[in-house]
Amino acid sequence: MRYAYAVLAVFLSLNLCACSKNKAESGRSDTNPYPSPSSKTKPESHATVKSEPTPKYVFKKPDHVKGLYLTAWTAGSSALREKVLGIADRTEINAVVIDVRDMGQMYFKTGIPLADESKATMVAVPRPKALFDSLEKHHVWPIARIACFRDDYVTKKHPEQAVQLKGGKVWHDRAKHGWLDPYNKKNWDYLAATVDYALDMGFPEIQLDYVRFPSEGKSATQVFPAKSEYAKKGDRNEDVIAAFAKFISDRVHARKAVISADIFGIISSTKGDEGIGQQLEKVAEPFDVLSPMVYPSHFAKGEYGIKDPNRSPYEIIKKSLADYKKRIPKVEIRPWLQDFSLMGVHYGDSEVRAQIKAVHDLGYQGYLLWSPKNRYTESALGKK
Repeated sequence: MRYAYAVLAVFLSLNLCACSKNKAESGRSDTNPYPSPSSKTKPESHATVKSEPTPKYVFKKPDHVKGLYLTAWTAGSSALREKVLGIADRTEINAVVIDVRDMGQMYFKTGIPLADESKATMVAVPRPKALFDSLEKHHVWPIARIACFRDDYVTKKHPEQAVQLKGGKVWHDRAKHGWLDPYNKKNWDYLAATVDYALDMGFPEIQLDYVRFPSEGKSATQVFPAKSEYAKKGDRNEDVIAAFAKFISDRVHARKAVISADIFGIISSTKGDEGIGQQLEKVAEPFDVLSPMVYPSHFAKGEYGIKDPNRSPYEIIKKSLADYKKRIPKVEIRPWLQDFSLMGVHYGDSEVRAQIKAVHDLGYQGYLLWSPKNRYTESALGKK
């Protein structure tokens, strides 16, 4: 029940995010048919990774990353971007997380054939050089957010690559989104090409989101067409996700870049994977950093013995992160915190401060703030 509640909360907040983003605000393939546009070689094999190129930009990784989320639309607008980067100039903020891909949409002109063929390309950042010049000027660490298996575009063009219903039609979650089949290596290669593109642009860190099986819907009706052809028979969801994560992580590490991942905040309170493939110890292994989404509004009432977590930001963050500290003490944790109001509870200075304090009190230093509208409570942030 608590898991269903958390999923509902995720839908509510991400629907807000999707609105903001869109309005400015069957078989296994052993070759990669989607090379990065900068690649001049033949298509790479599934196991091949690109060698480290000369970096276009030099970004120094902060000792403790403290970042803000930017939609691609904000990042692509010089006026909106500079407004947010001004916060970094005045406060402890030293990083930004920028959407490269979400819900299957590609926000940069990647030149990846499958993206263009599926009409997934929606250019929100028409001048990437201007963006990176600005980030370098403000001494901000840029992180490329790439949402993986939730996809509304390739699943329409190539339903054989999608999670399906028994009759062969595309399965959709409660919000009507399609999902790529995590067993299908063509999907792995497509996502790897997106990662390669982001690294080629100059991003020094890749952050994977939706690196999981779908949960928001009737899982009993899900059919995975490529499961029968998956190399390791009998693998559970958590094994498939771990293998995919390692596949991507190896590519990123070969380029001397950082790899991180977003995971459900409540994963730390259960030993299993909740059916989505995110078993904590196993999913953590390939990544340099984990960012659990410990938004107070996403916890069920009564979770951790707290009557209303949404109204108790310090208490719920501290108790949730304590589980991470106990179970994976050597993993760098950089949690997502809430800077948005949801379900009738206003979040402002005191609520944001309380969450950051909880992070620090657990011995963690880095954090990320999520606001779907990219409006942040600057007064809650430490000054430079």
